[in-house]
Amino acid sequence: MKKEQSLDCSWKIGDCVRRANDVKIGQDQEAFLSGILLALAAGILLGHGWQVPIQGPAAGTFLLCLLGGCACWRGKAWTWIVFLGLFVCLGMLRFLSAASLPADDISVYSRQVIGVKGYLREEARITPDAQGDVKVRYLLSVSQVKQPGHDWQRASGGLYIYDRAHEASEVSAQVGDVLTATGKIRLPSGCLNPGQIDTRELLQSQDIAASLSAGKQGVHLESRETEPFRRWTVRVRQHYRQAMEAVMPKADAAAIFAMLFGGYDGIRPELLEAFTTTGIVHILSVSGSHISLLAAVMAWLGGLLRLPKGVTAGAVIGAIVIYSILAGCVPPVIRSAAMGGLTFLALALEREKAAGRLLLLTGLVMLLASPLLLFNISFQLSFLATAGLLYLAPGIRRWLRVHGSGDFIAGSFSITIAAQLATMPVLAWYFNQLSLSSLLANLLVVPIVEFMIVVGLFAGIVAFLLPICGRLVFTFDSLLLGLVYEMTRVLARLPGSQVWFPSMSMAWSVLYYGGLGFFCLSVERQKMLRAGLGTYKQPFLVGVLALLVFAGGWR
Repeated sequence: MKKEQSLDCSWKIGDCVRRANDVKIGQDQEAFLSGILLALAAGILLGHGWQVPIQGPAAGTFLLCLLGGCACWRGKAWTWIVFLGLFVCLGMLRFLSAASLPADDISVYSRQVIGVKGYLREEARITPDAQGDVKVRYLLSVSQVKQPGHDWQRASGGLYIYDRAHEASEVSAQVGDVLTATGKIRLPSGCLNPGQIDTRELLQSQDIAASLSAGKQGVHLESRETEPFRRWTVRVRQHYRQAMEAVMPKADAAAIFAMLFGGYDGIRPELLEAFTTTGIVHILSVSGSHISLLAAVMAWLGGLLRLPKGVTAGAVIGAIVIYSILAGCVPPVIRSAAMGGLTFLALALEREKAAGRLLLLTGLVMLLASPLLLFNISFQLSFLATAGLLYLAPGIRRWLRVHGSGDFIAGSFSITIAAQLATMPVLAWYFNQLSLSSLLANLLVVPIVEFMIVVGLFAGIVAFLLPICGRLVFTFDSLLLGLVYEMTRVLARLPGSQVWFPSMSMAWSVLYYGGLGFFCLSVERQKMLRAGLGTYKQPFLVGVLALLVFAGGWR
């Protein structure tokens, strides 16, 4: 009996040791992934700010690969420093290669009047104007150009084409159709003032290099190509829009459609302003919150039906894939699905420790594939908000519970505070505004909006089978939208609803995120870091802080 108790005790001790080792290995992996992700981002920033020939970073990458291989082979302790330097050079190399446009890019014809031909990449965006006509914006993937007196020749790149029509029904082009137009090629403007979004870099990250105004000649449909799958997704979205417009005003239908699939076309300016003031305007574009909401509903259904974890995980992934397809598979949707889907999948499988590593790995792969994403505000906010929910929200939730808050209040406020803290430097840089009413909006309004999204997606499916029932559900969604609008208007009028917030410099942003990173560390690692800093003399630490303060004006 004593022997069995001894074996059982030994097994428990061994299990505890293994668990402790797993946690330590997981933390080391997160620290390693964080380091190389930061090194890659630093290299991209260096490549952006320090224009050097591409041969320099290429040679540095090659030499550091050799040095890193030798260091690994000899077991040197400073191997990780070499790897960080390697990813810095790799970031510079990737940025310089991505920023250099091909010789046949449409942007080389800037300020020239030429003919263009290409296929329609996404649905035409139609916007009514004050004269009663409609403005039409096409996104074309250019395949050929024609200069005056020359034949058609090969070209590449994305191009916005702006046109006008008397009625929306005149726009018959569908995704995949080949279109032609003639006009002057114009390049997008860059960043004119500090903190302003750089339009050129934002469009370049989406493979859009220029724009063209079609003028009186208009846009001509050259030929119809067959892309049945993408056109089917367009028809599904049109089914949702038509079913909503049949039972509610077009402005309400536009708002609910935006909540489901993204976009701002046709939304009342008052509603958009109220959502912006209360800090919940992200609801009107497909983001990680939509993906997480859909994944949470599928995980809840899996738990309700007592499905195995593997089946639940498959249902979560399947729902995210189908929703991404219906939302058009545009780059923001794909990024949100990748970050939010993988992260929530890890949480659904009760692998919380793996969720952070998946997020870091996803960000690393995305920046390696498209380094210009680092300057995309959508990517910045999505990644930082997801990181805040993973790393900051649990600690804030525990603190609120210790100080007497209930589970619902602690959970709601921790999510909002974590997302605000994680994205504050970015929001301050671009908008110089901080929404204090967003805490109440996320507590009171967002749950209703999330319910509306779930109900709206369900109503579209029901409308396929039972149109009358689908209309009833959409009518209920429209009534909820009226409630949401009134609530956001009241919250937007509260004193201090919007507070002006100054832009943080690069140095202060680094110091700010360093403080947040210290908060995310475990208690043991915080003690180790304090002990390590304690070995340095006080004048040295004071000098470092003074240097950061002095660099506060550097942007």
